[in-house]
Amino acid sequence: MHTSGSIIALLGLACLFGGMVFFGTIMTPLVFTKLPPETAGLFIRATFPRYYLYVTITAAIAALGLLLRGNPPLALILALVLVLTLWLWQEWLPHLNTLRDTGQLAAFARGHRLSVWLNGAQLLAVLAVLIAVARGWGRG
Repeated sequence: MHTSGSIIALLGLACLFGGMVFFGTIMTPLVFTKLPPETAGLFIRATFPRYYLYVTITAAIAALGLLLRGNPPLALILALVLVLTLWLWQEWLPHLNTLRDTGQLAAFARGHRLSVWLNGAQLLAVLAVLIAVARGWGRG
């Protein structure tokens, strides 16, 4: 199980990290520079549920691989990423949408800033786990 767990963990982590980086550094800036502001906002708003679904699935795959590999502490970090993603997706995103729809733009900006910081923290946590796995740390 150790070898298959390692493969599952590395693939899950690579997809998770790569998807998060791509969304934040390529897709979002591209959409906001190439589309009119109103269209860009609507498009990005429609992508967030899919983004959160992707993060949830890839974090779950990576966590499963880490459990099979015998690394419960690293799997726990990814489980926390997964739980935070579910909260952002199911609770925070609808809240932000309501703020924006009702014209509470200052509150929306604060809430959006928080979600960006949380996503950044998740990205750093995933990177730390990916580095740890790649270096062979925390073997059970």
